[in-house]
Amino acid sequence: MIALIPYMRQIHCAWRLQHAKQFLGLGRQIVSTNGIFRLLLGVIACGILLSAITRSVNRHEMIHNHDKGGEMKVEGLETVDYEERQKEGGHRKRLNKVMTEKEAVATFLHDGDSFAIGGFFQWRQPMSIVREIIRQRRRHLSFIDESGFFSMELLVGAGVIDRLDLAYFPIRQVGGLTGLPSVDRSLKEGDPRPIDIGGVLKTPEEKTRADQLPLKIVDWTNFEVALRFMAGALNVPFMPCRSSLGTDIPKHNKEIKVMDDPYENKPLLLIPAYKPDVVFISVQRADRRGNGQVWGFRGTEYWKARAAKHVVLITEELVPVERIYENPGMTVIPAYCTDAVVLLPYNCHPSGVYGWYIWDMLYDLRMLLACQTKDGFSQWLDEWIYGCADHFAYCDKVGWENLDRLAKAERVINRIPA
Repeated sequence: MIALIPYMRQIHCAWRLQHAKQFLGLGRQIVSTNGIFRLLLGVIACGILLSAITRSVNRHEMIHNHDKGGEMKVEGLETVDYEERQKEGGHRKRLNKVMTEKEAVATFLHDGDSFAIGGFFQWRQPMSIVREIIRQRRRHLSFIDESGFFSMELLVGAGVIDRLDLAYFPIRQVGGLTGLPSVDRSLKEGDPRPIDIGGVLKTPEEKTRADQLPLKIVDWTNFEVALRFMAGALNVPFMPCRSSLGTDIPKHNKEIKVMDDPYENKPLLLIPAYKPDVVFISVQRADRRGNGQVWGFRGTEYWKARAAKHVVLITEELVPVERIYENPGMTVIPAYCTDAVVLLPYNCHPSGVYGWYIWDMLYDLRMLLACQTKDGFSQWLDEWIYGCADHFAYCDKVGWENLDRLAKAERVINRIPA
């Protein structure tokens, strides 16, 4: 037995792990050096095999009972609810996350939810998603954006949102045109609903109804909106900031807290975190697993994708994962952040996408002219949103030749790797 001492620890581990093959291999090593223990090792190996067979039979019976509807209990652990575990894993664990735009909105955005979109102003904003949200007649939503244009106009005019957090929108009047006619009508006439912008600007009381809650618009700076997403992504309640101390924003935005910092005893602003229920981000390239790549201006999409509860990518091009590996540094949104991938060419129209197509300013001008009146806006909704079954019907109406001209104009200046 003294000869077995150097091997006792390995024998003990092999016994506990119930790896009979590993144990037999160890036995051969010992027997080759000392044949007197061949019989003893054979007896021990038979015992291990018998124990493994017994446990395998018990495990088969346990799984069989679970398949018949019974509970599968593990000693020392609670009962495993596989249906609940699958729900918790959700869509992010799938290897193929591709779905349609209609399915994505219906699955991840519900009445009363908060949401955000990617892009900035008139570049890479997924306008097709905005149109689909209106088409599905979502209500009582909260929307946050740094600097938007017609996304805000459409959402406010269609009566989709109850709250709008933003840093900028072009409501200025140029000549006889108003930048955001629906917002301007709401502010001046209470139609489609009154507006309250932090008590600074609001619809006159004589234009409001007692049973109609105003649309709440909350003012932030672009930097503060970015900090909100950053705090949400880092899972902290706020981010510190000093850049707005010389403005009236902290005075009218009561969600910003002012305190003296504990180190220098100077005023400090606390910008609250924001974790939207879903964010829709347009990317130039993605794979089925949900790795999204972005060229050009990226804005705050890195933080948005990590702050939101659900992330939906709308991609211009769906590629194999090997293509993603060719330029890994361009992957702004990795698969572990993504719940769904929607393949939708020209999904940002009329806004532009770097390397794919330029901003359609003529279309925007026609839409702006049509929406200057309430009737004109209603007609535009009926024609371009409710009258189009989906994004492809919308593209048919715009004209694929026109879209192709926008793509050619952009690629004269900007290109992304093929």
